[in-house]
Amino acid sequence: MSLTPAQLDQFHRDGYIIVLDLFSADEMDAALAAMEQIFYGQSFQQWLAACDQGNASGVSDGFTTTHDHSEGRSQFPVGAPALDRLIENETYLDVFEQCLGAKASYCNAHLFMRSGPTDKRHPDNPWEGYHIDHYTNCLLPPHDQTGRFDYVNSGVYLHDVEDDGAPMLVIPGSHKVAGPAFVRALANGNAAGGSFKDLRQATELAAPVPATGRRGSALFYSSYLVHAAQPFANKRTQRAFWTLSMCRRDNDRWTRFANPFIYGEREHMLPFFTATTPRVRGLFGWPEPGHPYFTSQTLDLLEHTLPGIDTGPYRNDS
Repeated sequence: MSLTPAQLDQFHRDGYIIVLDLFSADEMDAALAAMEQIFYGQSFQQWLAACDQGNASGVSDGFTTTHDHSEGRSQFPVGAPALDRLIENETYLDVFEQCLGAKASYCNAHLFMRSGPTDKRHPDNPWEGYHIDHYTNCLLPPHDQTGRFDYVNSGVYLHDVEDDGAPMLVIPGSHKVAGPAFVRALANGNAAGGSFKDLRQATELAAPVPATGRRGSALFYSSYLVHAAQPFANKRTQRAFWTLSMCRRDNDRWTRFANPFIYGEREHMLPFFTATTPRVRGLFGWPEPGHPYFTSQTLDLLEHTLPGIDTGPYRNDS
């Protein structure tokens, strides 16, 4: 058993946990060097020097899961063993399955880079940008049963991430109230999709805390956890994560059914899912009418997620 009972209780209570020393320093150094080559075509320090001279090149701000960078891919597998083999860490996989409470099934993995000098992946104001990552892999909105209908994301810290290095801001316990919080926010015009427009109006949510971590650690968090990016206080740093998302194997047919249709394909698939029949949706992994996922709350949220969908068949059988 990788997590102690107290650690597992912490994950279920807070919706996230940072597990120390899952990977060795040597593994992280090699992985970071490979990731820097993919994004910069050189080391971060070399790129930073070029940036100072106005000669920086290469992708240096965020990630694009469907495109290759000039030196390699950001979507798993990237073709660099130092990065791709991180998924083979047995303890890392054990922690995933403890957090899920079931056998795990792969959703996606990719490299996520933010670079201080050029970074723009943060909101303008500290109350903006709070969201859930759930819709990356699943089109079905949050349910009250956390641990059953959500999935687990992780970020492996390839280097130390301190307070000045733009650590992710997470809201402890928000995974438990995401559903009703979004229902209220949508009714008040304070939400769009999986994001809150103004955190100050979401009074049911606790105060955010920074997810700082040291090299070799991994952050595990529920796909329902509300979180946000923040700007770099130290523009001379970067934040490099190897990320992985996993869902429960006993519901992976519908938890991850959005994954093949993300990004460019969504403009084609979402209208189709909105207009088609429950039986056809089932072919793509949707739960059938009568499934316990469907409640008044989830169906209300689904109508906001897919405007125009007829939820009658699911309401009648739920």
